[in-house]
Amino acid sequence: MKRLIFIMMAFIFVVFVNACKKPLNTYEGKDSIYFNEAVRLPAFSSEVLRDSTVVSFSLVKAQDSIVEMVIKSTGAISTEDRPYQLVINPVSTLKEGVHFQFLKNQGTIKKNKLTDTLKLKFFRSADLLTNTLLLSFDLKENEHFVTKLKNRVINTNTGKKISAINYRWFVNDIIKKPARWQDGVFGIFTRKKLFLMASILNFEPVYLEATVSPGESTAYGKYMQRYLNEQKLLGNTILEEDGSVMSMGSSVQ
Repeated sequence: MKRLIFIMMAFIFVVFVNACKKPLNTYEGKDSIYFNEAVRLPAFSSEVLRDSTVVSFSLVKAQDSIVEMVIKSTGAISTEDRPYQLVINPVSTLKEGVHFQFLKNQGTIKKNKLTDTLKLKFFRSADLLTNTLLLSFDLKENEHFVTKLKNRVINTNTGKKISAINYRWFVNDIIKKPARWQDGVFGIFTRKKLFLMASILNFEPVYLEATVSPGESTAYGKYMQRYLNEQKLLGNTILEEDGSVMSMGSSVQ
């Protein structure tokens, strides 16, 4: 019996040694390239991942906006830099040099890295006042990468998907009335009045969207009406775009 056990153990040992000598089968195909925003893990349980972003200048004073796109590859890191192909989709209505510019010229996954961060600067051009313009990017295959990771299912019930190889930016400067704008305090809403208030009172217009308190609103309204009255006495009557005299709401007159 002991002899039989010894023979079986010897047999298993020989099989194991021979198996160890065989090379492991490894994947030798190209790695995939994709937009990380669509594939990353959600930052919190209820976060909805997207394959597009809206950039609105409407409630800010800045004249440009810098955004980032993270491009990622599957597989192992490389000891060499690997350029990837990023192209502007023909449906885009934003024009390079007019509406945006790249702050990094060439997209490359650097050696010993799996990600690259591209930076874009959007400009606050006049045509954004009345139009939402589009900048759409596609990732294409090249000698370094394929695009097998094309989309991600974000709703298993409906089958809704988002793209991992196309990303869109929607940009506008279409003004909207802030959520906490009180007509009785600030008067009729106009773009010119909002930005004059932001300049005189030194706040970002978005502050009136969700942050300002009722007490602050009243104080702002009274201060601005006093400013408008003082300017009128100085011979500098402030007018709205339609030529009417600018004034605040009835409760602060």
